[in-house]
Amino acid sequence: MRTPDIIRKLREEEKLTQGYIAKRLGVVQQTYSNYERGNTEVPLEHLSKLADYYGVSIDYMMGRTSFRKPATELNEEYSRNKTTGTVLSEMLRLENDSREKLLDFIEFLKFKEARRGINHE
Repeated sequence: MRTPDIIRKLREEEKLTQGYIAKRLGVVQQTYSNYERGNTEVPLEHLSKLADYYGVSIDYMMGRTSFRKPATELNEEYSRNKTTGTVLSEMLRLENDSREKLLDFIEFLKFKEARRGINHE
């Protein structure tokens, strides 16, 4: 996905107007509209402000990853004194077949929890 599509999608998910976001960036609505249409490149300073506002990473804003969360989230403790980044790194070291089994197991656990009424977003 391209940056213009991503910033439009994020704004629409929050049900915000272009004018509202434009004010937050200190630009006129037409300038922000040009960002969303891809007529004008979004300055890095504005991408950074938007990423902070929406709580996503710059890489997500630029379409480089589908992982929305900022990299700082990878440093948060996940479980057993391991960070999310460490867990992810360990998963990536597995062979493809093992990764597939891990994903299947995660789906199984989510199914079990759903049956018990535990929601996952």
